[in-house]
Amino acid sequence: MMREMTHEEAFASIDAAALDALDGAERVAVLTHIEGCATCRAELEAVRATVANLAFSTALAADTPTASRSRIRHRLMQRVSSEERASTETPSSFSVVTHPLGTVVQPMDPTVTADDSRSVLPLTRRLGWRAAEWTALAAGILFAASLGVIGAMWQERGRLHAMIDAQSTNERLAIATNDSLRAKLSARDSLLGGLTGRDVAVMTLTSTAARSPFARMFWDKSRNTWTLVAHDLPPLRPGRAYQLWLVTRTGKISAGTFAEQQGNAVMRATYALPPEQLRAIAVTEEPAAGSPQPTSAPLIAASATQ
Repeated sequence: MMREMTHEEAFASIDAAALDALDGAERVAVLTHIEGCATCRAELEAVRATVANLAFSTALAADTPTASRSRIRHRLMQRVSSEERASTETPSSFSVVTHPLGTVVQPMDPTVTADDSRSVLPLTRRLGWRAAEWTALAAGILFAASLGVIGAMWQERGRLHAMIDAQSTNERLAIATNDSLRAKLSARDSLLGGLTGRDVAVMTLTSTAARSPFARMFWDKSRNTWTLVAHDLPPLRPGRAYQLWLVTRTGKISAGTFAEQQGNAVMRATYALPPEQLRAIAVTEEPAAGSPQPTSAPLIAASATQ
């Protein structure tokens, strides 16, 4: 037959009962006592309400492992034992008085026996212990939950910063790519305009060499641009370059230097020159830095009157 629990034993197990941390037989004994004890029943309801209020900040496991149950029960029983030992050393008897500000303990009438005082004193001590323990537990849970929320917020902040940085990098790359494409498109448009414009004059430069290089000069008179397209040019010697000359009545004007690639070259220059002053155009081989005047015979040339 199952032993009936005393009021002290049942009251000491209320915390574990509220957390569903009691074994089957012990749980039945505690609940059986609580059914007939208004004090223990009210205490169980208060503890369960406190546990429910803590649920918003952390999830309480529905099934506590056996080892955890044993540790909880062991700590509770140790606390009850220590309180009972302390009560035997109390020099005088006390009574519990309900006050608007809480439960207080005061000296009892001298006629009350020591056994009566010992039966009440552990109850009052446990009431104070429960309030302090549940307050500390609530503070600890809320602190842990706050740390978790703060950590998650920092992680989310770092992730958003990484996304913003990646987006900014992509935008910078896209802008640079667009600028490069616009520059290339503008250069192509300018080249096509210099070749096909309405005011473009075309001159063909030829040579009498065995492998005759030749070129065409597109002179856009309205925009003062010169576009030379050459083919079959001989490879340049190291430290040398080709130089374009605009020949007028008064002298030879350098329009710039250029190099060939596998015998082909495209060279552009901008120079304002009245059409009536131009007599011819020519290309010579000069030092890489260019010369103020030609130092070799023209490789290819064309008359402005052709």
